[in-house]
Amino acid sequence: MERCRIWWPRQQRQPELESVSARYVMFGWLFPHAGSVDIVVAAFVSQGEILRSFPSLDTLQATILSSDKRMPITLQESAAFTILGDCVMHLPRYFEACCVKEKYQLLQTQAVKTKHSAKNQDSSVVSNGSLGSEDQEQSRNNRKWECYCSVLDGFLDTCKKSVVKGGNWVHFCCRPEKCFKRNVNQIPMLQHLYLDDQNVEINHCHVILYDVPIAGRNHFSQGDDAPHSLKPPFKKPNWICDLQKRPPVLDLDPIVLALNCSNAARVPVAWKTANNSSAAHFLLATVFEALVQLLQHLTGIVLASVLTIVYIFIQLFRKCLSHVSKYSMLQKVFRHSWKNMHLRCCQILYWPVSLQDTSLSSSVNVEYAHKAAIKKHALWSNIIMDLLMGFILGTALLLNMETICSWTFSLLHYMTDAVLRSGCVWLMGVPAGFKLNTELAELLGMISLNAIQIYSTLWFILGGFLRHIIQGLAFSGILLGFTVPVSFFIDIIQLATLHVTLLQWLISLIYSRQIQTVTSLWRLFRGRKWNPLRQRLDSYDYTVEQHVVGSLLFTPVLLLLPTASIFYIFFSILSSTIICLCIVLEIAISIIHCTPYAALFLWVTRRQRFPAGLLFLPVLFSSVSTDDDDALPVEYCSTSASGEKKTDIHVHSVPLVSELNCNYNTLGQVIGPHYQKVFKGIALPFCKQLAHGILRGARIPTTLHLLSSPYPWMHIGIREYWMLCRGATKQGRN
Repeated sequence: MERCRIWWPRQQRQPELESVSARYVMFGWLFPHAGSVDIVVAAFVSQGEILRSFPSLDTLQATILSSDKRMPITLQESAAFTILGDCVMHLPRYFEACCVKEKYQLLQTQAVKTKHSAKNQDSSVVSNGSLGSEDQEQSRNNRKWECYCSVLDGFLDTCKKSVVKGGNWVHFCCRPEKCFKRNVNQIPMLQHLYLDDQNVEINHCHVILYDVPIAGRNHFSQGDDAPHSLKPPFKKPNWICDLQKRPPVLDLDPIVLALNCSNAARVPVAWKTANNSSAAHFLLATVFEALVQLLQHLTGIVLASVLTIVYIFIQLFRKCLSHVSKYSMLQKVFRHSWKNMHLRCCQILYWPVSLQDTSLSSSVNVEYAHKAAIKKHALWSNIIMDLLMGFILGTALLLNMETICSWTFSLLHYMTDAVLRSGCVWLMGVPAGFKLNTELAELLGMISLNAIQIYSTLWFILGGFLRHIIQGLAFSGILLGFTVPVSFFIDIIQLATLHVTLLQWLISLIYSRQIQTVTSLWRLFRGRKWNPLRQRLDSYDYTVEQHVVGSLLFTPVLLLLPTASIFYIFFSILSSTIICLCIVLEIAISIIHCTPYAALFLWVTRRQRFPAGLLFLPVLFSSVSTDDDDALPVEYCSTSASGEKKTDIHVHSVPLVSELNCNYNTLGQVIGPHYQKVFKGIALPFCKQLAHGILRGARIPTTLHLLSSPYPWMHIGIREYWMLCRGATKQGRN
């Protein structure tokens, strides 16, 4: 075997391991590959604790099988959770010498056999007879159990024969190392590795220390969930594409999955071995846990009752609105407010369902548990943040109501007099030196001024209700969140500028008809005609009368086009400004709704929950010399073929040791996918449609249509909803 990688838990009961020299039983997974093997150690428990905790091997085997069945199916197909082998804290000197001597004798025997076979090539038939079979049997026995250090006692030998399947066994010598610059307490030394009852020689051993993934703290990931990188501007060569299509040399997916499940795999064994604690401490912990559970139970009942009352109120409110005759008209006029209120009600009603999670993977795989927790807490965190911002906005509106009213009246007066009226009067004259048609300019100007005057009078009458409108915005923000008053503000802006929208629509109708007329007459002069069936221009022979009529119409329409264009540009600028303001507010609402506040808070507090790739950091050696116990030289004598006596010194070298760390996602990688999901493919089509509508006088889009409720409207029984809320409080607490 070329390589062996040992994935060793760094925080596995270090104080007890340093003080106890007994053998420990290791639990985990073994992944054999072509030319290499990966040993993932999840836990190790002393032999005495297992004997005290498990009355028989059947109980131990049942515990191991139950732990293996709880693992994900992908991990079960790759490897089974089982007993890996044994580990001793410190191998005695005579055992190490014995290991070296046995290995040396094996090498010497192989050398003698090679030399003997070179001198006696004619006796190959005899060698293949009974003697050859005896040598093969002796070699097999030597390879099976070579050293005294690998001889198991009765308990471990029984475990190997009854619990472990396949004849796989690993023997470690775990000793404290002082030759590293970092604080590394225990380094496992691989003594023997048996695969299918055969001793396997390892050329290179790599020890990888990892922190056991714990739910709520950290997990490992290869970065598959990271955003895909942008495509390169150049085409990749064929050899790079072929190289990327090749399967990876080392498949880390099952290993990473085993690391993320290691904590759940060692929980049953640790719980079994921790049953013999003190009675007083156990009684105190039981009483405290009972009190906490009682408090949580009462809190859950109160919260479920409050949510049920809110559910009843929302259902009654919707039922009352459905019986109003002008319900559909109000829904169209206040469409932004209706969408946000509908979304908020769906979020409140669907909140208990989002906390339900009965998947087994969430309690076994830490990576899945972290993703499920972020998804589960995304809804209520969004509601809480929206309500918090709405409370701040509502409080600010109530405290500054007089100032807001005065600013609103001043803004309306400025927009009406300084922008609209002055602009229309300016267009009726000589705007920017352009000579316009006086009659058409006066007609369009008077229509615009009359519409502005009528709408100003209406707003002056409704100005007395401005304080009530601001109070409604404030209380809607306090009760329903920040997005509801902002969406209501968008509808108010559109109602307040309805006269500008109507004037822009009227003048765009005149402008578009003039453009179509000029285009049709230009085709007449060229002898072309538009074919609507084939969507193309065909040749056509017009009569002389048609050409005369076309010439008479072409001149006045072309001369009146600049006048209509000036008015159209002016009102299009005003309408586009209003649309842009409403779209900015709509984008702000969408950002508030799609921001993952739970993931953002966890990224700030615990960045270890957002890994984006594995990182192996080598543990450097220290310049301080080690003790005799750390590097034990064993010498023995041998005689060469020339009769010279030479001494070989064997030193147990320290294996390559690395620490398993992770790269972490940046803030953009955490929140970027949520924004891309909402805004992807919207900006460019909207800009194209807006530019096309302005240039051709067609309809201009007024919204991005971003907001859509991802949650259905729930309508179930009151008792059923209360039970659902009660279960959601338990799931949220867990």
